[in-house]
Amino acid sequence: MIYESAVIAATSADVLNGTRLNAIPYNGTLILDFQASLADATNSYALTIQLPNGDVPVDTQIVPANNPALGGVLDERTLLRFSFRATQGGHFTISLTESGTAIAMWRAVLKP
Repeated sequence: MIYESAVIAATSADVLNGTRLNAIPYNGTLILDFQASLADATNSYALTIQLPNGDVPVDTQIVPANNPALGGVLDERTLLRFSFRATQGGHFTISLTESGTAIAMWRAVLKP
């Protein structure tokens, strides 16, 4: 199992770039979790996921928020979760675009 996570405070065009999951090291299931500190009309994050084959199953989806006082916390009750089959050598492009002032937390877990 490979576990990667981070808190970001600005737009990121490719959150997996520079991590151990930049290129999938083995076949498995990739689980992706996202949560923002804010998700209102002026402060939010938009998520786009592009699969290794070029498909874009998630395009500018608003990331749900938790309690803003708990920035950096992934709340299992309200986070946004996706699960994809991942093949060795593939690259998932995950973009988080900030609007206003918010922070976002993401987690990626690759299970065999």
